[in-house]
Amino acid sequence: MKSSYSVANSLPPAFSPDYGSYLFNHTDHLQLQAADWLNFYLLRNVNQKVMAQVSFHVENKRALTPVHAPFGSFLFSERLSPLVLYEFIQHCEEHLRRKGVKSIYIAEPPLYYRKSGELLQTILLNLDYRISKAELSSGIRVDSISFEEKIEAWEKRKLKQSKMKGLACKTPPLSELENVYNFILRCRQQRGHTLSMTLEELTKTVTTFKKSFFLFVTYCEKEMAAASIAILVNPSILYNFYSGHLKKFDALSPVVLLTSAMHKFCATHQIQLLDLGTSAINGQPNFSLLDFKLRLGAVPSIKLSFEKELV
Repeated sequence: MKSSYSVANSLPPAFSPDYGSYLFNHTDHLQLQAADWLNFYLLRNVNQKVMAQVSFHVENKRALTPVHAPFGSFLFSERLSPLVLYEFIQHCEEHLRRKGVKSIYIAEPPLYYRKSGELLQTILLNLDYRISKAELSSGIRVDSISFEEKIEAWEKRKLKQSKMKGLACKTPPLSELENVYNFILRCRQQRGHTLSMTLEELTKTVTTFKKSFFLFVTYCEKEMAAASIAILVNPSILYNFYSGHLKKFDALSPVVLLTSAMHKFCATHQIQLLDLGTSAINGQPNFSLLDFKLRLGAVPSIKLSFEKELV
């Protein structure tokens, strides 16, 4: 590695990152996932910039990023040369190997989250990582084109029909989190599914990141028809974390109106991507759900997880 760079396991106070971050990489979120983390910071000493970082939790001789989050992985500057990034990853591997780590697991964000994702993923493959999971995420680009212009004709009719039937979407305060969570859980249970976090776990996360969580609810008169718990992953991305609708409202497809409200929220707050999440059941593609998202104007993006055995 070039002499102008060094690697540290704690962040020096004078250094600042030369890249954007995500809520799931935030120190406070890492502490919610697990107590102990091994951090690596690539420092460029001449301008006191952090050019890359990664945090691993080591458990049973396995290094994980993340532990309990949609993704973790490396953060790095777009100005960082591919060679230095390559060498930084090698440095992290060697340090983990000396710690007795036998394997590494890395969950990447969806590829459309960052321009440099292809570079990192290619380097990981060149370093003999294997793809352990391949999922499809779907998201709507928020731009000058309205939501109504993006969706297909059938969904336009559903949107118009739901409005004619008196459905309306609101953004209740976070004090309604328990009601919204229980509603979404009921929607999932109607379909034989559940949620990945308990109410207690989610409440703890929301309390830590109050400014990053938002509730959206579609009502039919005073009854909840559909709802979403969304996360502002960074200033440019709103992630539809949990959502659902009651089966009794299938004919009205209230999620279309719900998505319209979320798209409008993004446009109002200069958020560039509405991430509708992955479409899978038990690790296999849920094609009907994926098709629905695509009819709402979403574009697909690959979301990969990598593993490597250290020998």
